[in-house]
Amino acid sequence: MEEILYRSNPWWTGEFEAPGVERKEYLPLLHNLRDSKDIVLMTGLRRVGKTTLMYQLIGRLLETVESRRIFYVSLDNIALKDHSILEIVDEYRKIHSLGHADFVYLFLDEVHTKEDYEIQLKNIYDMGNAKIYASGSASLDIIMKSPYLTGRQRLIRVSPLNFREFLIFKGKNISPADSHLYPSLAEEYAITGGMPEYVKTGDMNYLQSLLDTIIYRDVAGAHGIRNPEKLTDTLSFIAQSVGSPMSVRKISRVLGISKDDVSRIISLFTEANLLHPIEREGKISERKASPRKIFLADTGFFCVLTEKVNLGAIVENLVYLKLRKNGELRYHRSSDFEVDFVRKGNAWESKYRDDTDDSDIRNMKALKGYRSKIMITKTREEKMDGIELLPLWKFLLE
Repeated sequence: MEEILYRSNPWWTGEFEAPGVERKEYLPLLHNLRDSKDIVLMTGLRRVGKTTLMYQLIGRLLETVESRRIFYVSLDNIALKDHSILEIVDEYRKIHSLGHADFVYLFLDEVHTKEDYEIQLKNIYDMGNAKIYASGSASLDIIMKSPYLTGRQRLIRVSPLNFREFLIFKGKNISPADSHLYPSLAEEYAITGGMPEYVKTGDMNYLQSLLDTIIYRDVAGAHGIRNPEKLTDTLSFIAQSVGSPMSVRKISRVLGISKDDVSRIISLFTEANLLHPIEREGKISERKASPRKIFLADTGFFCVLTEKVNLGAIVENLVYLKLRKNGELRYHRSSDFEVDFVRKGNAWESKYRDDTDDSDIRNMKALKGYRSKIMITKTREEKMDGIELLPLWKFLLE
């Protein structure tokens, strides 16, 4: 095991340069949490950049922390499959002659792959003298309800690149004189999505490989699903229907899959951070009885899940991904009209065109009790009857 751990921690024996482009939305936050006792749990879609963020944080810590007191391990390493987290951490301390009273920084990647990881993290936490950063591709939200980690954790959800990060990854430094370039770049971002490696390479095979890993390994393999075609058919149908409320009954009828199977598939894809369902606004009985809207975790996936999808639906998905970072969203539906997203007195409608017609404005006006109403357009910018028309690129840069 010693050789494996040395290979995973090159700063123990030499210089270390952190990889990737610094993500300013997350790195300062993670660094500021270094002095808190909380276990920092990073969750998010597979290959969204959690490991890179760990390495970047390690690079910052090395400026002030002795290298042997920083330990990184990927817990899905097959060579470590027979060892518990506690055993691996004990081996690390043994290598560097560190007692349990010596303070260390532990970076535990893919922590969810270890059985009883919640209990093991609690044990390390209770022993003290360790700051724990842990990550998982599968959703770690469930452990927020775990009695083992109650009051001991801080959850950080890592998302695909936002528009500003997309521009940095693409090497686009737009001056005020060139702001006319933003609309086309915003549309490129909507189509490309924000998976870091795909943004850099444009290799569609990369996205296909990523989806295959999630479908066949994280979902079918981990949960014993013998017919993965059900998974791919359900995912493709959802991609083709983004922006429209979808009932389990309808998906079941169209695909010839049982309602129980459809519900389970959506739940598993949600746990894997690949899908994000939202409910209708209203009383709890209305929310649970109404069909949900379901969005993809990244808009780049449309290009491998379906041959053709309306650009307006892709933009609506992108608008959702930006808004969800600030809290739970719902959609509004009445007998007369529907509004894409609402939350705490604010409403947003995605209309990716400039020929906004009277019915669009009328629907937003009819929405009562909302102090802010924003319609996201292609390039049109003005205020009409208390409704703010905002170009997509400006919305993304806010």
